[in-house]
Parts: sequence; C-alpha cells; structure tokens
Amino acid sequence: MDIIKSILSHVKDKWIIVSSLIFIIINAILIGTERDFFVILPIIFIFLLAYLSFPLKFYLVYLFISPLSIPLSEFFQEISIDLWLPSELMLVALAPIAIIMLLSNNHENRWFTWHPVLLTIYFFLGWIVLTSITSSMPLVSLKYLILKTLYFIVLLYLPFILLVKGTITFKRFIAFYSIGLFVVILITLSKQWEYGLFNKFVAHGSCNPFFTDHTSYAAVLALLIPVSIALLISSNTATRRILFLALTIVLIVAFVLSYTRAAWLSLMVAGVVWVAWLLKIRFRYLALLAIIFFGSIFYFQDNILIWLNQHKTASSGDIRKHISSIANIRTDESNVERLNRWTSAIRMFKEKPLLGWGPGTYMFQYAPYQASYLKTRESSNLGLKGNAHSEYLGLLSEAGLPAALAFILIIVILFYRGFKLALKLKPKSADRVILIGVLHGLITYVVHGFMNNFLDMDKVAVLFWGYAALILAMEHLYSKSNPRIDISSKTSASDSLS
Repeated sequence: MDIIKSILSHVKDKWIIVSSLIFIIINAILIGTERDFFVILPIIFIFLLAYLSFPLKFYLVYLFISPLSIPLSEFFQEISIDLWLPSELMLVALAPIAIIMLLSNNHENRWFTWHPVLLTIYFFLGWIVLTSITSSMPLVSLKYLILKTLYFIVLLYLPFILLVKGTITFKRFIAFYSIGLFVVILITLSKQWEYGLFNKFVAHGSCNPFFTDHTSYAAVLALLIPVSIALLISSNTATRRILFLALTIVLIVAFVLSYTRAAWLSLMVAGVVWVAWLLKIRFRYLALLAIIFFGSIFYFQDNILIWLNQHKTASSGDIRKHISSIANIRTDESNVERLNRWTSAIRMFKEKPLLGWGPGTYMFQYAPYQASYLKTRESSNLGLKGNAHSEYLGLLSEAGLPAALAFILIIVILFYRGFKLALKLKPKSADRVILIGVLHGLITYVVHGFMNNFLDMDKVAVLFWGYAALILAMEHLYSKSNPRIDISSKTSASDSLS
C-alpha cells in the first residue's frame, strides 16, 4: 500500500515527465504501425491533460488562441457546417467549467442571475428558442441557438466570475488576446508590405485565414484601441506604459491600413462621445441632439437621396477619398451590395415581422428578396455569400422585432449602468479610466453593428461579451462600497479588475 502511495505521489509530482513519456510511447506506436491519421491522438491527449490540470488557465489559452483560430472551411471547401478551429472546440470544453461555477450557490451568482442585463438575455434566448422551433431551417437555427448560449455562458459569465473572484485581471484578459492578435497583425502587415502597403485591395484579403475579411479584422482593432489607450493611461509602471504604448501604436497602424470605412466611422463616433464625456454634456442633451439628427434625416430624406446619388467618389488607397466614398451609393460596389443586403433584410422582416425566418437563416433565404437594381458581382442566389451586414437588421429578418429590441435593450442597459458607475468612481482612478475605455470600445462595435455583423465569430464576440463582463464585475464589486470616498485604483477591488 505504501509503495502504491509512493508511486502515485511520484507521478503527481513528476506529471510533466510522465505525460511526456506517454506522448512519446503513443507516437512511436502510431508511427511504427504507419497509422499517420491517428498521430493527432497525442495532441488531443495533451489538450485534455492541460484542460484537466489547469481548467481556469485553459481560459487564458483560449483568449490567446481565439484571434489565431482558422475556419474549418479553409481545409475542407465543401463542408456544410463551418467551425473556427481550435477556438470553438475550446469554447465547448470551457462550457462544463462555466456551468459548474454557475450552478454553485453563492452571492456573486445570485447577483449576476438577477441583473437586468441577464433578465433581458433570458428573454432573448427564450425568443430564439421559439423562433428556432418555427424556423424555415430548424437545424441551422439550432446551431445558432447553441452558439449564442455558449457565448453567454463562456464569454460573459466565465470572465465575470473570474474577474469578481480575482482569478484573472482585466489587463491579463486583454494581454492574452492581444498577444494572439499581435501575431495576426504581423502576418497581415507583412503581406501588405510585400504586395502593397497602401493598396486597399491587398488589405482586403491579407488577414486571411485568421479573419474572413478586413472588416471583421478592423472591428476587433476598433474594439481594442480605446481599451489599449485606457490601459496606457492607467498603467502605474514604466514597463507597462511602454508595452501598452507599443500595443496602441501597432493597433492604430493596423487599423488605418485595414482600409475599413465602417470601422473608421465607428472609432470617430466613439471619439465624439469621448469628447462629450470630457465636456460633461448631459445625456438628455445628447439624446435630444440624436433625435434632432435622425429627425432631420427623415425630414430631408429626399434631398439626401438626391445628394447621395450625385456622389461618385470611389473607394481608393487615398484615405480622404476612401472616407468620402462612404456616401457613394451609385458606383461603389461595396456600398451598393450593403444596400442590397439591407433591403433584402427589411423585405424579409415585413413578411415575417414577429418570428422571422429563423435564427441564422438569412444567408439561405435572402436571395428572392434582392432588388434587381441593387445587385452587384458580390450578390448571390445560392446562399454562399455572407449575412445581412447589420446586427440589427439581421436579427429583425431572422428572429423578428422582439429579438432585435431585446438585443438593443441589452446594449442600452450596459451603457446606462456603465456610465452611471463611471460617474461614481474617483475621477483619476485606474478603474474609471479602464471602464471608460471599455465603454468606448463597445461604442465602436455598436456603431459598426449598423453596417456589419460579426457576433457569430467568437474572436469578435469574446471582446464584446468580455467588455460586458467587466462592466458587470465592476458594478458588483463597487455595489458594496462607496467609491466616492475611499475606493481608488489601489484597493483590492480595483486590483482584481485592472
């Protein structure tokens, strides 16, 4: 008995040596028997060993791998169901850990479960279940439902509880993701350098296969830039300031060279909101300005359409012309195709306004609803080319008005609670700076969401829902204190987040 305990103790202490020996033995057997296909088994073995040994650190590895993941269709062109590998497999592996933590009875879970954001998410998921049942393509909708549920459990709840418990910090969250993205940026910029650094057509495909195109790549860069600046400002050591300064510069260079007008516009809007925040302009005045702005667009829509139809500046490598081409809806193929997708989504919504066509089905159903005068070379009747190019119109067409309103309400609550908390924090505290950076990062995607939809990609969703988790985690930690008096960036609450 003592001998067995001694062996077990030795194995436990020397697990790296033991696992290495097992790896070598398995590999030798497979190679010796010429079973080349099964050589992947040792890799799966290491994957499982790391998962079982370090389940929470496995989440950090996922953050690093996420930007580097590659779609399965890159290897198998004819496959009907696509996956991002290995990140989506890791996402599935993390789900049991998150569920076990979620089911535990503690104060954090009770607070999280009854938060207004979560109540809205429950309604959203419930509606997705209903619309999946009535879907025109139930299997497609089921995959969509599973994916969204995984995102909420793993990408929202897991970082929330890890941040609240102090298991990880937000800086580490950003650092691990940024390291993986940094590799993608280097590969992308090297391709652009080789084939034309200031050629917008080269920029469109240089981020493949890590991102489907330059628009999703730029959306991630836009999400990170405000947060990177916030982390630079809030850093309290020279080393961290240098690292975050370098990260910010790299992100901005890659962002500009992505030639993505929607992302550029989203960052501009975030900048305007930041200026309004600095000037302490009250929300009611901003809301009034927004109402006046959209009301003016509606009132002068005929004149605006005439002006847009006269605008012929084409997208190009010249940044000024490229920005100006946003208004070209006649000859700019990208803009015209986007109008085609939006028009199709609106027509689909009008036919099924309550339940929609089924979550995830837009690309398979929109073809008959295209306007012939808006068709371009990017148009397709085979369900092969993308989505509605709008988070909001996509939800309207796929799951009806209730789903779209629920998603918008989730965003509104996050901003309301986030900015409300920011006003209560000490003006120069690190947490306030980071929270403002996170809120402005979210603004970039909320704006970008009018022109594209990428929340079905985990490498984008991990930032969007991770930022939401940070807002909720800060709100939970500070709900038990009075931040105006004695909470600063040096408190344990702050350290656990930043």
